[in-house]
Amino acid sequence: MRTMKELEQSHCFETKLEKPKKLSKEEFHTYKKKVLKQTNNLQSMNWDSKAIFAYIVYIKSMVDLADDHYTEILNSSKKKLSLIGSPLYEQLFIHSNLPDKEKIHLVIQQLGGFLNEQNDLEMAHSDHCFDPEMAPGSSFLDIFAKTVQRAYPNGLEIKDSDKKIDRSTLKKNYPDETMLHQFRHQLDKHNVLYVKKYRAKHNLPTDEAAIKKILKNKWFYADPQYHNRALLGIDVTADDIRSGQRVLTKRGLLKKIRKRGFYRKILSADYHSEFIIDEAGELISQWTTKTQETVYQKMPIANGESFNYGERPRYDATKSHNRLDGTPPHYFDPTQRMQIKKNWISPKDDWFYQVIRRLAEKGCRFKKKVK
Repeated sequence: MRTMKELEQSHCFETKLEKPKKLSKEEFHTYKKKVLKQTNNLQSMNWDSKAIFAYIVYIKSMVDLADDHYTEILNSSKKKLSLIGSPLYEQLFIHSNLPDKEKIHLVIQQLGGFLNEQNDLEMAHSDHCFDPEMAPGSSFLDIFAKTVQRAYPNGLEIKDSDKKIDRSTLKKNYPDETMLHQFRHQLDKHNVLYVKKYRAKHNLPTDEAAIKKILKNKWFYADPQYHNRALLGIDVTADDIRSGQRVLTKRGLLKKIRKRGFYRKILSADYHSEFIIDEAGELISQWTTKTQETVYQKMPIANGESFNYGERPRYDATKSHNRLDGTPPHYFDPTQRMQIKKNWISPKDDWFYQVIRRLAEKGCRFKKKVK
């Protein structure tokens, strides 16, 4: 039994329906029934009236412009409503009048996101998924990131008194911030798998070649300091760490890059889609990297990519990157990653490190060749 409010909304949507030019009166009657049924589905997905009106306008414009029969357009649109990042979904997201916080958490909820017993983000089965055609650097990813910036202008804040409590309890006390922070890894997963499929489809030699081809000329190298961690006890020893600083000495960095190479970071021009690649041009990612070394199997989690909600620091006086991407890992990272990072030491950002970095970006390779 539908509520009075639902009936009123349905009538309101019906009054907004205009007849596409190419449809007869009989066709419009069927068209109207199908569109109204879809508006009911959108309400069940928790979209607001503004978003649903945007759907109605979008569908009419598609029917007016397309050569396909209107039923084909409606059937296709029905599928795209469940594809996060599709052009149709993007229109709903843009026009929705929901508060920014509700809007971004609606996406996570539609994808089945919830906090598990460890208070980490887990994804349940869902009718929604990321649009497989949504490429790294796409407009929706930028729109979503900017919505996060508006929703959390001061970053993922926590009270000073909470910074000393254990991380599991802290994450439980800040469920929205935890889910939003860890959702970055789901965005990473989509981007990484997109690159892999694109590489296979176009028969490209490396992941790096695929990334640059996808982004065209809209990419740049960035500082990979926190993605060049070395494993304590395997790559380096305690003698290779600066006393009291938990960073590698110059000798420690040299030992690491001679054994493992220097990893580079590639970012999309909008600064949001991020990729870490090794000296062979292959992605370092928890979603794809495999190694025969048991002790080194956690390396992709320690050194892998992380989607950025913030803007490029060089041009952003608000420091959104630090507030949304730099600080939150200390408090909201998945339990496993927090534990792993304890044994992985990053290099010190000094002149020596920057020389190594620039040489790597110019094509210099440091990893010792195996004879």
